[in-house]
Amino acid sequence: MTAARPSLAGEAPGLRGLLGALGRDAAAGDGPVVTVSVAGPDLEAAVRRLAAFPGARLADMFASGGNPAIGDDPVVLRLVWGLDSDQRYLVTESVIEGERYPQLSDIAPAAFHEECEIYEQFGIRPEGGKPLNRVALPPQAGPEALRGAPGRGGPGASPGGALCPPGPALPRLGRAPAEPPAEVHAPHVVGGHAFEFPFGPVRQVGVESLYYGLVTSGEEIVDLYLFTWHKHRGVEWRMRGRTPREALFQVERTEGLGAVGAGWAFAAAAEAALEVEPPGQAVRARAIALELERLYNHAAATAALCQSTGLAVGQAAAEIALERLLRLNAAAFGHRYLFGVVDIGGAHRGPDATALRRELPGAYGELRHAADALLSTNSFLDRLEATGILTQEAARRLGMVGPVARATGLATDVRADHPTEPYAGCPPAVAARQSGDVLARFRVMLAEAAESVRLIGEFLEAGAGPGRTELPEGIAGRAGRSGLGWAESARGEALAWVALDDSGRITRARLRPASVRNWRGFDDACRSQNVFTDIPIIEASFWLTVAGTSR
Repeated sequence: MTAARPSLAGEAPGLRGLLGALGRDAAAGDGPVVTVSVAGPDLEAAVRRLAAFPGARLADMFASGGNPAIGDDPVVLRLVWGLDSDQRYLVTESVIEGERYPQLSDIAPAAFHEECEIYEQFGIRPEGGKPLNRVALPPQAGPEALRGAPGRGGPGASPGGALCPPGPALPRLGRAPAEPPAEVHAPHVVGGHAFEFPFGPVRQVGVESLYYGLVTSGEEIVDLYLFTWHKHRGVEWRMRGRTPREALFQVERTEGLGAVGAGWAFAAAAEAALEVEPPGQAVRARAIALELERLYNHAAATAALCQSTGLAVGQAAAEIALERLLRLNAAAFGHRYLFGVVDIGGAHRGPDATALRRELPGAYGELRHAADALLSTNSFLDRLEATGILTQEAARRLGMVGPVARATGLATDVRADHPTEPYAGCPPAVAARQSGDVLARFRVMLAEAAESVRLIGEFLEAGAGPGRTELPEGIAGRAGRSGLGWAESARGEALAWVALDDSGRITRARLRPASVRNWRGFDDACRSQNVFTDIPIIEASFWLTVAGTSR
């Protein structure tokens, strides 16, 4: 989501001083996104300053350039910072000379996952020799697989230690790394008492491919790590050379349960690059679809929590509510999972207001009835309370977003922190808890579901429908235009960044669903004095997708 905002001239001295220290004229920083160029040698100092700035958080980090077909094409490293108290995003851009850049995850721990992904996709790595894990490309699908050696951690090794068969080289966004990722994880034997219990990637019917490395002494979880790369599809690579409207098909399928959130973030990024504003009724149509997406996801998470705790009656009640919400989606927008609503420059479809007003109260009432029954069931509450605790300090350090962060007391919500229409005129009440356990995450979801119903009513009254602003034929003379977009999906902040050539086609697109952020807190939550049977309960409360982080 993007919005115009007046200049920084009236901003707090702290923000003006920060931008001045980064070499940016504060008075020139119009709008909700400020971009600053930082020289490679100055990057570490800039990150230290930003990490210490009150209210700043590292929201994303990614690279572009490094095309192996172009000999001297440099890699450009971008860091996206959420300055939530100032309702702005700050993007730093640094050209990286050579194959090394400063070690940033020691300063901002939320950067570690991105350091690993950038190494796989662009072949550059932080200084200092910290081991980098494989997070994007599977070991059997790349040139390094041909050089694989048996045993855990080898370039072609599988999680079980067997040599993976060589596969076709998957396309990278940039240059291949000189060496494969180190894959340093907990050993099979820990102190002579703990051992590793492998689980996955095939777990059960209808569940995404995900490998758990569970280190246990018998029942209690000592350590846990994940392999999420089984679903890698090269979505960002496939988007290159397409127009934003053509690429929207891939974007919506990056994370099928978050099609509206991902689509809105990407559309807003493209609209910022093309300098177009969608019509008011269209952004309200987007917002209604986004709140419906939040509702059905929270209903699905409720059903998953019942399943993981063995409550068949509660699961059936939550699934009835889920089915009614999915049917409402189809009646209101023509698709059960709300594909095809968002368009570049507006909304392709508008809601059927009559169907929404007729069916939404009953569908939400079904969810509320199930939730009330669950909250009065002691055996259910006993399994949720004090299970899967994620502390506020860990959530802040790892850059958690959405209900996972809000359950620890971090009330971050881009609808309120970075408001655009229609949320700027109708701000949401942000739900938060403090305990950081499964029960807190469940209560946050229930409060958000009630708020979504209220917001849908407000947006319907204001008027919502299809419509779009016509896009320019090209951006000749403005090559290199780029834009950042965001939306608060059911799982939290979704970000997208896009760069276009002078014909309006994509040269680089970055998609960062909320799942990319929140999986990194899952293992921390699982280590907090939990046992094997707590794992599915914690996973249901996080309600993430593997597809969203694997892409």
